[in-house]
Amino acid sequence: MEFMISWLRVDVRVVMMFLAAPVPPIVALIIYVEVAKVLNVLEVSKLKREIGIEGFASLNAIRVLGAGYAAGVTVNALAAIGEEIGWRSYLTPALIKHVGLVAAIVIVGIVWGLWHIPGNLAVRPIIERLLPWVTFRLMLLSSVVSSVILSYPLYLLLAVSHSVLPPAAFHGTINALWRIPQFVTKVSDKHRCRDVGKVTLASSIAWGVAVVLTLGLVSLISSILVQART
Repeated sequence: MEFMISWLRVDVRVVMMFLAAPVPPIVALIIYVEVAKVLNVLEVSKLKREIGIEGFASLNAIRVLGAGYAAGVTVNALAAIGEEIGWRSYLTPALIKHVGLVAAIVIVGIVWGLWHIPGNLAVRPIIERLLPWVTFRLMLLSSVVSSVILSYPLYLLLAVSHSVLPPAAFHGTINALWRIPQFVTKVSDKHRCRDVGKVTLASSIAWGVAVVLTLGLVSLISSILVQART
């Protein structure tokens, strides 16, 4: 309990990073949708039917993203705190002492991705019915790769803020909004490999920007606080 409470610290830096943390996942979602539309692997009609928008340049889109932000910093952040304390606060620093930062990030990402197997198995019948092109092997690979990629910005938020709250907000926002692409992405049976490659490209661009944006936000907030002290 003492260890857990020590990572729930709150100060000005933590609050600023907590409120800014949902921004990179939201930007990543917007970029993914727009890139996927250009690559013709997005079902715009389903996007409109499911959440009432055709893209994110509308007032309805602001409502959807606002709801995702609100969930990310409240109930979803609360739900993500347990994972963030385990993966980021405990396991990552423990591994860094033995294998270094890069290897620790990769190992934690792999373990974290594999940890989702029970959840993937639980939703497998639903996913296979709604998205026939998503095999369990692809679902597992996607889970591991995305967990490895996301482990870096999540640990960065923790390391700079010395609190589990900013990464919990980042994590919570992903859980709030990133179910949308799963159900509006289209992959044809005839060109499955090609379309999966396009989806991978759109995802890589989106999360690459999100990682860079996280670095920028962390740097900006740190600079603001340094200037405020002087």
